[in-house]
Amino acid sequence: MNEKSILEKTEEARKCLKQAVHDELVKKARLGLDVIIERDGKPYKISAAEALRIQEESPEYKVK
Repeated sequence: MNEKSILEKTEEARKCLKQAVHDELVKKARLGLDVIIERDGKPYKISAAEALRIQEESPEYKVK
């Protein structure tokens, strides 16, 4: 496996993980559930709807 192939597979895996997290946040938001996030090295409980809003407002957010 060459370096380009490894980088392509890594990017594909990153996109899949990002999509999976987004999908889970959408499900939890619809159910009115909370999620645990990390801020400043500490865990915080927030609503999934708030986490989804934060994700979608992020500059690197590009999930289809």
